[in-house]
Amino acid sequence: MGMHDTEPRDIGYSSNAVTYYQEWIEQKANPLFAGMKQKDLFIFAMALGKHRERKSTIGGKKINNIPVSAITEKEKWAVLPIAISEENDLLCLREEVSIYRLAEEYANEGIKILSAHMEKFGLNYPKKLELELKKLLEEQA
Repeated sequence: MGMHDTEPRDIGYSSNAVTYYQEWIEQKANPLFAGMKQKDLFIFAMALGKHRERKSTIGGKKINNIPVSAITEKEKWAVLPIAISEENDLLCLREEVSIYRLAEEYANEGIKILSAHMEKFGLNYPKKLELELKKLLEEQA
């Protein structure tokens, strides 16, 4: 599932989430996100948003700086079932821009959920939630 003509070049997130996508992955004090790339956090947030069945369109300015080409084959297979379950039709797979837009909507809410948990629990993010999120990502893969 390499780059297709219908696949978007980049995907993104709300400008309101820049702090999360840029600072969380750089902070050594945050073992849950340190060392991740933005695309990893995006997939993580997307899986959480889907699990909680919460999505929203990105309001305001959208930052498109996650190249679709950086998303691995395995990660792309985590995105596809979301579109299929939403549309109940395999033909939706032909509309790759729509697939990634849907992933952005789930990631948009997922990052809000993560942010709320980080605010509530601080950098000592509970191991239970970390394990739950990792399990969700594995199930979506």
